[in-house]
Amino acid sequence: MALFDKLDDLRGKATEMMQTGVDKATEMMQAGVTIAKLKTDNIAEEDAMRRAYLAIGKMYFELYGESPDPAFATECDRIRACKRRIAENNLRLAEMKDTPEPPEPPVPPEPHPAPEDEPVPFEAEEAIIPDEDPTYTEPEPVPFEEEEIAVDELK
Repeated sequence: MALFDKLDDLRGKATEMMQTGVDKATEMMQAGVTIAKLKTDNIAEEDAMRRAYLAIGKMYFELYGESPDPAFATECDRIRACKRRIAENNLRLAEMKDTPEPPEPPVPPEPHPAPEDEPVPFEAEEAIIPDEDPTYTEPEPVPFEEEEIAVDELK
């Protein structure tokens, strides 16, 4: 009976070790999920921060863009140049929409082929029928891959 007691004791220890491993794996998985969630939250916060920076910049340009602080003058000039180019492009687009496209030139018809270029009608060849032709001889059989061919025969 001592052997069965030892086996029961070993089985209990194995079960306990397995449960500990499962618990650790569960903790690690939960930590991984938490890490992924925190990283996703950080990305969302960075995006919100970028949008806030853009809003501040747009607001500053609208309020002080005509007479900006010297630290912001270069960027305000750049924004004004972009706005000017966009307006020019929009004018060109409007002009292009107003003027109709020139008609495409007509495609010339393809020339008719010359009489010598016309295809010749098919003429059927007569097939040789071995039973009817006394001069017909059977071709030599092609050797299989297993058969060896002498080098002299190949020449």
